[in-house]
Amino acid sequence: MIWSYRAVNNRMARRKWTALSFTLILLGLIYTAYRVYSTSKLFSSLAIFTLFATMVFLYTIITLGKVRYYFIEGNTVFYKPFKTDLEDVEGYEVDRENMVIKLKLKKPKIFAVKTLYFDKEDEFEDVLRFLRRTLG
Repeated sequence: MIWSYRAVNNRMARRKWTALSFTLILLGLIYTAYRVYSTSKLFSSLAIFTLFATMVFLYTIITLGKVRYYFIEGNTVFYKPFKTDLEDVEGYEVDRENMVIKLKLKKPKIFAVKTLYFDKEDEFEDVLRFLRRTLG
């Protein structure tokens, strides 16, 4: 089973990526303020911050528009480069309004698929039926 989504079409994914970009820009602004305060190089610090903020903004636009693919093969959920075996999942939460399924893992893992995002209602329902059959 394969499905795709774009972060710009899913409210929760869009919120996650924009929060990350604003956090990066805020960190860059804090660093710029520190650099201006400590070295008094206003012009070069602001130029570097402007370049950094532009790069983060462009990265955010590209990331929001990029098509991302999930697929389930056997009892494993893949989301490049992450994967989760369904034997490691003890349950899941369904958020129908935002079309998100959050997997609850038995043991926390860093490189595991924890959240499934969807664009289309029919793909959401298909995966939900599969998880109900597989996990009970």
